[in-house]
Parts: sequence; C-alpha cells; structure tokens
Amino acid sequence: MTRCIMVALDGLRPDMATPALTPHLCALAARGTRFAHARSVFPSETRVATPSLITGCRPGGHGMVANTVFDAAVAPDRLLRTKFVTDVLAMAQGRESPLQRPSLAERLAPAGRSFALVSAGTHGAAHLLHPAAERLGSFRWNVEDVEGTTAAAMRERFGPTPPAGVPNTARVAFAGRVLLEHVLPVLRPDVALLWLSEPDIAFHYLGLGHAATLAALRAADAVLGQVVAWRDAQPDAAEIAILVLSDHGHVTGQGKRSLREDLCRAGFRAGEGLAPGTDIVVAPAAAPGLWLRDAALAPQVADWLAAQAWAGPLLARDPAILPPGRAFPLAALGSAHARSADLVVTFAGGEGPDAWGLPGTAGFDTPDVPEGGGMHGGLHRAELATVLVMQGGPVRAGAVAQEAADLTDIAPTVLHMLGMPTEGMEGRPLRAAFDAAADAEPLREMLDLPGGFLLEAMRAAPGGRLYPTALRRAG
Repeated sequence: MTRCIMVALDGLRPDMATPALTPHLCALAARGTRFAHARSVFPSETRVATPSLITGCRPGGHGMVANTVFDAAVAPDRLLRTKFVTDVLAMAQGRESPLQRPSLAERLAPAGRSFALVSAGTHGAAHLLHPAAERLGSFRWNVEDVEGTTAAAMRERFGPTPPAGVPNTARVAFAGRVLLEHVLPVLRPDVALLWLSEPDIAFHYLGLGHAATLAALRAADAVLGQVVAWRDAQPDAAEIAILVLSDHGHVTGQGKRSLREDLCRAGFRAGEGLAPGTDIVVAPAAAPGLWLRDAALAPQVADWLAAQAWAGPLLARDPAILPPGRAFPLAALGSAHARSADLVVTFAGGEGPDAWGLPGTAGFDTPDVPEGGGMHGGLHRAELATVLVMQGGPVRAGAVAQEAADLTDIAPTVLHMLGMPTEGMEGRPLRAAFDAAADAEPLREMLDLPGGFLLEAMRAAPGGRLYPTALRRAG
C-alpha cells in the first residue's frame, strides 16, 4: 500500500447517494466496500466531526465539543465560533491547536509519511483537520486562505479563488483542481484529504431536495469522478486506495426557534456570554449547549424543558447536577469533556417525510438557516447516518460491510493500510474492509432516555463503544 486519497462530501446522507445523483460514488462503491452502518459522532456537527475523523477519537478525547462553544477562560463575554480560525486559535491558548490528541498528519510524520489537505470548507475546519501543517512543513490549503506562502503559490498557479456561493460549486471545483493538478501529481503525499463543502451548504440554505441542491450534489460527485479517473490512470493505481466519507447527514429543520429567547420569556436570564445579569449561556445549534453560572439552576431549567413539546431528552456533562433519571450522561456518547456544556438540549424530531418526500424532520436553533433548511448536530437517524466507501489497494471488491463504524474508525483504518500502529486512538481499524471473515453484524441495543425517549444504538463487540444510531419517542 503506497498511498490513500480521502474525499469528504460534507453532509451527504447515505439515502441520497444514488446512481442518479452520485453515479461516480455508486460506481466506486460497487468496485469496493461500502459500510452499511457508518455513523457520525455526537454532536453531529462539522467541527466536532473533523477532529474526530483526523484524531481517531471522540469529542471527549480530542476536546472539540461543538461548532459553537462557551469557554469562560478564553472569552467570558461571548461565544466562540469554530468556523473562524481566530476562535480556534483562541481556544488553543497559545498552543498549536486546541485538540488534545495528535492528528493523522502528526502520526504519519515520524515514519516519514506525508499528509496534505485541500479544503473547500471553512478556515477553522481546515485548521482542525491539519493543525500541525506549519510545524511539519506539509501542505494545507483552504478556499478561505488569503495570506501565507501556500495561498500565494496556489493563487499564482490557479488564479484567484472563486467567491463563496450557495451552492458552493465553483469553490468545490476549484479545490478539486488544486488536488488534481498540484497536490497529487507534484507533492505525491502518502495520504491526501479533499474536503468538499457540498452538498452541506446547499442542504442548509436551499433545502435537501431543491433542484440547485441536487445539482450541487452532482457537481461534488463529478469532482470525485475526476479523482477516481486520475487514480485509475496512474501506473501504480492498484496501490492507491480511495476512501469517500461524509461527516454527518442532514435532517430537514422544522420548527425554528431561539432557545435563548424562549428561556428569557420563561423568566431565565439567558445570553451569549456571562455578562452581569446573565445566568445561562446558550449556544444555538441543532443540539444547543447551556452553560450555567450556578449548577443549582439546573433543576429549574430541566423542569421547564420537560414541559416543552418540542424538547427531546436532556443530556448532561455531570448528570449529578440533576435528580437521578433527569439527564443522560454525555460520557455515554463519548462526548463529555471539560469544555462541554453543563446541559445539552435535544429536539424531538420525527420520522415522517419532509416537503421533498425525504424521511426526517426536527426542530433547530440556528439563526442563519431558514425554516425547511437542512440541519445536523442532534441524534436524529438522518443526522447520524454517514457515507463510508473504500476502494483500491487491499480493500475487498463488491462488498457491503455490516460492522459498526463511525468517524473515529477511519484514521486507524488508513494507518492500518499503511502498516502503521494505531495505539492511543479510540477508533479501530475496520478489518471488514479487507477480510470478509472479520465482518459481523453489530450488536443492537435500546437505551431508555429521559422524557419518554429511546436511543437506538449498536456496539461492534460486547462491552465495546456505543455507536448511537437514532433518537425516537418510546412507543
């Protein structure tokens, strides 16, 4: 095994990976191994998922617990939004990165192996995917980069980066060119990662079934087709594996609200920072986080939430701040960390069809996403299900693997293909990709959650990690 090319289609739901919408992905899956039970992490947000992918650890291990977080030690008066690299670096507090586990690039470097990142996503997400690029002297380029020698070199070679758009197809195509015309043929990294921002952006702002959204999905798939064609034309094509993934799925947002405003109307003093007169900091999301000035306030907040028809089960970093049975521990999902919110609110979604006929709707609290737009971050089945396809090198051909998998298992699998150790990662090599005898149906579980909800989950082996699959109402 000499090289691996990873391609991420941000936000792609597996049930939308069809021959009509994603012919190149489907053709690749037919030639390789598709994981039928691939999942995201919780919360199923991009800047939680990307560190989970690149470190092989869940949020409780690497420390990035939400797209939007509150950290009184860093910014007591405001929320930190990790799409901005300035906020990511603020969280690092003088260190190279806020991540508390080594990245894939850092694991490759001591063995003389190289990693390169090309990203059409946000600047913050790109930094989290490859935080050690400068120290390692390796390639990291993002469509939002305007400063530095790499940005200047790519601008000189390819011209100015197209402006952002909805859909973001021009930037997706441009990122593909950087990978195909520079990174792969010139740098020849052992592992390359191409991060495509579609269909996520179109899902959010146009809706899952909008004609322009479907066109954006086809455009992202076309870039994947170019990557496959490039690989197939190489003299060592048989030794180059391609791995395609999505970081989360999407559910159609139905019932947009502002939890901060709701709390204020209910008599709580809620805000976006711990200013005088604020008792609860609220980070808007599909699974909003609440940081409490005083943990003694938790029972009142829980009582109020229990009376809201839209509210799902309450999660807690330390469930002991509530009476027994009132909150489910974030630790059970691998998501408890010192940075985690005291309480995490979920929305009670449904399995019924949206306006496009696609299954799954849920409430949400995200100011810039319109009603009916795609959302992710929670525990809905459509948010947690992801795409994972591998083909080439030692990967089995024409297989559908049944073993449980999530984002944290991908980097260990890549290292395994390269003959490198995976110690210190929570994830594990997905051996079903290489050996049919190693494949096995996951062990199914059903967990009772507060408020009359159930969590469908699975494990790869008895006593192994819990892979959450879907939140639903009991009965």
